Amino acid sequence: MAETQFLDMVESIKMEDTNVQNIFRQDGVSVRSLYDTMSEAQKVEHNRKLSEAMRFVRAFREGRIAPVRFREAMTTSDFPYLFGDVIDRTLLGAYQMYPSSYQSWCKIGEVRDFRTVKRKYLNGGDGTLEEVESGDEYNRGKRTDGEYSYAVKKYGRKLPFTWEDMINDDLGAFADNPAALGRAAKRTVEKFATSLICDGDGPHASFFSSGNGNLVTNTLNMAGLHAAATEMYELVDDSGDTDEPIMNDPAVLAVPPALKLTAQALVNTLQVQAKTSGGGTSAQEIYTKNLFQDLQIAVLPYMSRIITDTPANARTSWFLFASPQQTERPAVEIGFLRGHKEPEIFMKAPNAVRVGGSSVGAMDGDFDTDSVEYKVRYVFGGARMDYRAAVGSSGTA
Repeated sequence: MAETQFLDMVESIKMEDTNVQNIFRQDGVSVRSLYDTMSEAQKVEHNRKLSEAMRFVRAFREGRIAPVRFREAMTTSDFPYLFGDVIDRTLLGAYQMYPSSYQSWCKIGEVRDFRTVKRKYLNGGDGTLEEVESGDEYNRGKRTDGEYSYAVKKYGRKLPFTWEDMINDDLGAFADNPAALGRAAKRTVEKFATSLICDGDGPHASFFSSGNGNLVTNTLNMAGLHAAATEMYELVDDSGDTDEPIMNDPAVLAVPPALKLTAQALVNTLQVQAKTSGGGTSAQEIYTKNLFQDLQIAVLPYMSRIITDTPANARTSWFLFASPQQTERPAVEIGFLRGHKEPEIFMKAPNAVRVGGSSVGAMDGDFDTDSVEYKVRYVFGGARMDYRAAVGSSGTA
């Protein structure tokens, strides 16, 4: 539909005082959640109108539609609800576009509610078999169980703006506020995930240790990568009486921003000069393909905010992770509440009516201050799981 036809459609809609329920149906209901309750036919019609509403909003922001016409459209029965969906999709867009790293080295889970979720596992029973002599009894194997657990928590923030902002800023407040809340939500998860693998001194001491066999001190260079990968390859499964080798390939190199260029140089190098112990009387120098070209680089911007007791380590610490998609026991799991995997935006219902008794528009704001208030809510949690899926380095050697 052409924009002129859409404008005609907007003007033809019966004008009435906007009720906040037209946008959010009820106080504190996410506009995005309403979409899931529609029938397929309703979704098709809603998407058609939403596309038209987006064109109308874009034309208004570009100055091709007068503010008075925009405010007029906001008083129709359909447009405020559609505009609320535009705002919610703006939030989602900003959330998805902001760079993050945790998805590459954390397993993403889903939980049903706020109660503690338990990830159970069994060890033992799968080690190599013992020889059984004729007439002898079979040995009994041992199996031990364990669990990892965590609970999701609610995070959020309110962000107000005034009725005057709407009049003066010509939609800037609408465009900026959802984007800011989206960035805040993404940063919150990123910082939380980083706090699971870092403490004030560097790699988290309860997870990365010489006792676990997953801690080195090497500087990030080819020799350091080789040392960390070797440690990862030598980690074994806990299978009761005997330890069994496990397939544990490094897949993700996680670094602070200070080591981003170093990591890129190492991973993107095509050929490496190496020295072998060789045969004969001396070592030999050879050129070989870079064996770390397949590593994915993840930059952890919050390491410097978490490693504060030994600030120098915030610039030198780094990690190798096995792929969380290829192991049943990832190093870290981040879980989101089912049905709420993305941040949700809400709007406060106005608490005023006109003298004649009719409801005020959602954008008229609070009775006392004329303020309009957004709220973002995000529900997630996580935990450290199996130390065998990661190797950390303080980078101090």
